[in-house]
Amino acid sequence: MRTPVMLLATLLMPIAHAGDSADYQLRLPGGADYRLHQPESPRISEAERKQARREALGKLPFSAQIEAAAEAGGIEPELLHAVVHAESAYNPRAVSPKGALGLAQLMPSTARMYGVSDALKPADNLRASARHLRDLLDDFGDIELVLSAYNAGAGAVRKYGGVPPYAETRAYVPKVAGRYEALKKRAEVPEPPLPPSPYRLRSDDSALRLVQTPD
Repeated sequence: MRTPVMLLATLLMPIAHAGDSADYQLRLPGGADYRLHQPESPRISEAERKQARREALGKLPFSAQIEAAAEAGGIEPELLHAVVHAESAYNPRAVSPKGALGLAQLMPSTARMYGVSDALKPADNLRASARHLRDLLDDFGDIELVLSAYNAGAGAVRKYGGVPPYAETRAYVPKVAGRYEALKKRAEVPEPPLPPSPYRLRSDDSALRLVQTPD
């Protein structure tokens, strides 16, 4: 039968004091297993993450509108920024030779699918684009396939079973994916370091040792 795991903190005995510091001795009776529980690292709140993201992306064009559209659509604002950057370079009046419109270069049929009558209006364009990206994420999951479908159409991705062999799409996908990852890294909140353990272990018997126990 496996010996129960016991908290190490209850078994540490202070044996010396020097100011605010103390040494502790671990007594291991009968071959029992012990786990040392380290202090938990401070957790970053969702509010802190959102604030860091706003600060990181706040100087980009249309940042407030992109954040609002992304939140409403259930996607990361970094993804919408990356798409807009590649599609129109943040030009709300952009019109492609194929008829794609606005910041996220929506085709008129795609804009109508999401209830947008004027795709040159930034807020409406971004809202429809965010919802379209959300639907593609739900359909394909993989970011490369999502971006391929945004550029070449979902039908082309299904037809070829992956990134279509179009030169434009093959160039588009890594460009947007790279921008997306770079923006996420810019908005990343560093994890705080793990606090030091409050214990210093000392054994007077060289035969005593700590053994790793399963979770």
